[in-house]
Amino acid sequence: MSKRDLVSTYLRRGTALVLAASVAGIAGIAQAGPTKGGTLTVGLETDVRGFDTVKGGVYGISGRTVAGALEEPLIMYTPDLNYAPHLATSWTNSSDGKTWTIKLRQGVKFHDGSDFEASDVAQHLNRILDPKNKSRSRGFITAIKNAEVVDTHTVRFNLVHPWQGFLPAMAGRDMGSLIESPEQTVAGKQNRHPIGTGPYIFQEWRGGDRVIVTKNPNYWDKDKIHLDKIIYRILPDPQTRYQSLKAGDVDLIWTDRGSSIVSARKDKSVVVYEQSGSGGGLFLLNASKPPLDSEIVRQAVRHAMNQKAVNAVLWKNTRPFSEHPMPFDCGDVNYPHHSIEKAKALVKQYGKPIKLQMIHTTTPRGREYGEINQQLLKKAGMELELLPVDQNILVKRVFTNNYMMSGWRIADSVDVGPQLFGLSFSKSPYNITRHKTPMLDKLSLGMRMAKDEKTRKLMQCKMAAYINKTSNMAFGAKNNYFIIMQPNVKGMRGFSYGTPYVWYLWKDNG
Repeated sequence: MSKRDLVSTYLRRGTALVLAASVAGIAGIAQAGPTKGGTLTVGLETDVRGFDTVKGGVYGISGRTVAGALEEPLIMYTPDLNYAPHLATSWTNSSDGKTWTIKLRQGVKFHDGSDFEASDVAQHLNRILDPKNKSRSRGFITAIKNAEVVDTHTVRFNLVHPWQGFLPAMAGRDMGSLIESPEQTVAGKQNRHPIGTGPYIFQEWRGGDRVIVTKNPNYWDKDKIHLDKIIYRILPDPQTRYQSLKAGDVDLIWTDRGSSIVSARKDKSVVVYEQSGSGGGLFLLNASKPPLDSEIVRQAVRHAMNQKAVNAVLWKNTRPFSEHPMPFDCGDVNYPHHSIEKAKALVKQYGKPIKLQMIHTTTPRGREYGEINQQLLKKAGMELELLPVDQNILVKRVFTNNYMMSGWRIADSVDVGPQLFGLSFSKSPYNITRHKTPMLDKLSLGMRMAKDEKTRKLMQCKMAAYINKTSNMAFGAKNNYFIIMQPNVKGMRGFSYGTPYVWYLWKDNG
């Protein structure tokens, strides 16, 4: 059956959402004694974009998976999504909520042998916060005014206003939270030859092929690190990636490809680890590009789109549909559900031909997503041109406002507030849809400045409802993460910010 037929079948009959947790073999994870040594080979969907928070931009899942072995945050998410000290040992908040003081772990060294100190943290964060540097991570953390050194192992963060999202931001992985070597960034070498404090040391990056890291013999928590080497292989094609796993060429793959997940769930020769998350798929409609500067046109596009059909066809219902990206219930959020009739009426109301463009990745998933949307918009009387590009090019075009529509993602996090603010606030460098309204600014600031968690959640829900109404973004399938691995790979802890903790694994070759 063709993709066109699959979409049509779904639209006629509907498809029940089936999400069965498949964690076959996880009982074996808790077995005795980690094995020391060996090499783990990980299959990634895309190449990394670079390791400098300013020059490389946001990491993406592949980048976070590699960078997490090399660089570390002050605070770490635990597998149950609580906060735990990491490079930090403790933190306190002032009575007015506008100052956070963090004590740093002593005895930590960068890979070049230099001591990890408060000045390194302050320099790293202040570099991101400096508007002149145009860091893409800045939009997430603009509530921080600056970071300053208190003493060698104490750093103070001064906020513009009280911000409950501070700790999630410090534990995030695309918000400048991974601490880089200031000396390496000043030398202009961090992007291609990263230095951090992490459990592994950068060895080699063959663009489009692989990244190789080796065990850090001087790591401050080295007893928890077992592997000698990790090889990250770039395998964009999902079938190639899965077959490489089956052939034993790779030990582990991260995937969100429905076909691979469905196959792996039935395959007793591999282990599937699944973890649900917050955030999810996102579709961007650039409000600065005619005819998308018209809310009528954006609403027509939204009603023509069918995220449930996308989930059924593209994800094989391995990801739950959601009307918003939060990990809690929001009630009614004005979601513009699929209706070709409503879309046609809006097209007629606009009164002029609607010709649109969508950039998408050259991956099979990207092509399928583009073709599904093209079919649906055509049914509503709109023309959609598809422009396939490499993923790194897609990211660059989105950030430079050189696109009309594109798929995107809100990364998994305990608190998606910093990302939601960055995407919505008119002056944020991460406002990539260029949608700017006084009401959304009011809601964004209200969410960020909320004094209690109940109010903060309420404001996030109101933001989602307003975004759904004005249609500059389309929320889609909820993040659901899958690791497929060889049975001898042990120690999987789960995901942090959508990133698997692969650097803590070991291989049981007995």
